[in-house]
Amino acid sequence: MKSSLKRVLVAGSALAGLGVAAVDMPASASANGELQVTVHTNYSDNIQVWGTNQYGNAVHTDWVPTPHAWTRVNGWWWRGSVSIHNVGRHNGRTIDQWTTCNIVPGGTPHFADCWAI
Repeated sequence: MKSSLKRVLVAGSALAGLGVAAVDMPASASANGELQVTVHTNYSDNIQVWGTNQYGNAVHTDWVPTPHAWTRVNGWWWRGSVSIHNVGRHNGRTIDQWTTCNIVPGGTPHFADCWAI
């Protein structure tokens, strides 16, 4: 086998291994009780999620668009409870409110189901 082909195969194997490691990490967070959230909204246009992550740090997401009834906030793992900042417009008025959600297993594996406005 040519040495350049060997380098490509070795590099590809290394990258594939990194991909597997990235996939395994969230499963361990879930095994420790941390979950991602999926948020049900009727009138919100955007949400932010604030709370404690799997490392015990107080963090928050950027604004997440909520174009559908349920929005998954992927890649953020939470413990305890979270606060959801909801903003949107409904019937010509601006809605801006906060809701709290306990992080407990919901109907979706690895997710807590939260309800907002």
